[in-house]
Amino acid sequence: MRFVGCALAWRPGEAREKVSCLVVLDERGSIIANSFAVNAEDIAGTVEGYGSERRGTLVGVDAPLAVPNERGTRRIERILSKLALPAYSASRRMFGGEPYSEELLSELEKAGVEYTDYPFPRERGQSVVVEVDSAATLKVLSLERLGAADNRDLAQRLRAMDDPKFRKGNKESRAAALRGAIEVLWDTPGLRLRTGNLAADISASENVDVSKLDVSASMSHAELDRTVGLVEGTLAAYTVHRHWRGRDGSIVVGAGDEGSVLLPARNALRERLAEECGTAGVPYV
Repeated sequence: MRFVGCALAWRPGEAREKVSCLVVLDERGSIIANSFAVNAEDIAGTVEGYGSERRGTLVGVDAPLAVPNERGTRRIERILSKLALPAYSASRRMFGGEPYSEELLSELEKAGVEYTDYPFPRERGQSVVVEVDSAATLKVLSLERLGAADNRDLAQRLRAMDDPKFRKGNKESRAAALRGAIEVLWDTPGLRLRTGNLAADISASENVDVSKLDVSASMSHAELDRTVGLVEGTLAAYTVHRHWRGRDGSIVVGAGDEGSVLLPARNALRERLAEECGTAGVPYV
């Protein structure tokens, strides 16, 4: 199996203009490749290549994939917001019609990768794509790193934590936030950042070792953007890999065309999310 995280440039002003980043994990959780792609067709072709002659591909796209609402927010976003987890505010109106992610799903389907709201853990042979939320994943991993993921004051701890802020701001603040995110990834059990076929060259078109980069204010904003893509792509790949392994806890909030998102979640967080889903009448698994 291959596990592909896609940090999609999906926001208005980004789609079809900025590059997206793809990060690939093997079954052991080792990063074996990463690359940058410009459009949906390129992304789908790259995903197809990564999964060639493998026993399935599980893709996590860090972008809203199902957007049924004309305006406002999706129900799954409201669930996440109640627990102080970062959530995309997506509506069809903000895209002026069809979201870029729908174009990507169409191209992935041509490549044999189908949209799902629930990838099956431990099952090989599936080639599916699911929505993930890298910012929420990073916040959950930071919480687990502090040893607070199963505490009763979970909601308070989440509210007290800052959301990731490496996409905007001056270069100093972006670089500091990225260094913090990379440190969390480095300390995440089940994820192996450093492998022999990656190099510390942010200008390379593929196979960049994010753990070896000297992330600082001396980087250009474009280089920081590429680093953000690598971090978000790694978080997306980790999310689907963790779910597939079935050991450390995960949950799917929402279902079908109404929108769903796969998140890492151990006992206490899973229980709180399930409670909010039950109150709001939102399916979860």
